[in-house]
Amino acid sequence: MYELEKTFHFEAGHVLEYHDGKCRGPHGHSYTLTVKIRSNTLIASGPKMNMVQDFSDISAIVKPMIEKHLDHKWLNDSLNTKTPTTEVIVKWIYDYLEPRLPLLYSICISETASSKVTYTRS
Repeated sequence: MYELEKTFHFEAGHVLEYHDGKCRGPHGHSYTLTVKIRSNTLIASGPKMNMVQDFSDISAIVKPMIEKHLDHKWLNDSLNTKTPTTEVIVKWIYDYLEPRLPLLYSICISETASSKVTYTRS
């Protein structure tokens, strides 16, 4: 099994309206997003022979999504929720990318150096 990982970064703000701690107030994070692709096979011929998927093809799909919906956005508005937790964000990204990346296996988001959430295809 081959696993490819491509990492991206974005800055965003949010508030967790119902939270009982400091995340109830407006704040932001420097998020790290990791997209993981899995496959048992490699491309057999052509300009991408012996690849699972070209990293630049992954970027061509993920970067526009980040720019339109996540980077320097207020996540409560752009994701249309009162509680855009990292769990909600990672699932939203997975659902957005799955039809565009057929080999998508998982999405991982770190909101700090020590806090991350992963959503994996079941």
